[in-house]
Amino acid sequence: MAKKKTKRLQVVVTEEQDALLTKTAYQLSSPERLLSKSEVVRLGIEMLNQAVEEGKLSEDILKTLEAE
Repeated sequence: MAKKKTKRLQVVVTEEQDALLTKTAYQLSSPERLLSKSEVVRLGIEMLNQAVEEGKLSEDILKTLEAE
């Protein structure tokens, strides 16, 4: 089976964002399967893309982006 091609992305996050990643990974994990922060980021990318494509991006998210 062929390996999926991947790209490495380095991102600088705040301590608060890192804490949110850790918290989310913990909440989505189970005793059988621990999620990494990288997996949470990948899931978030897919969810964000889906919301944009469906025109369902939350106004709160847009306000957060504008504030930064």
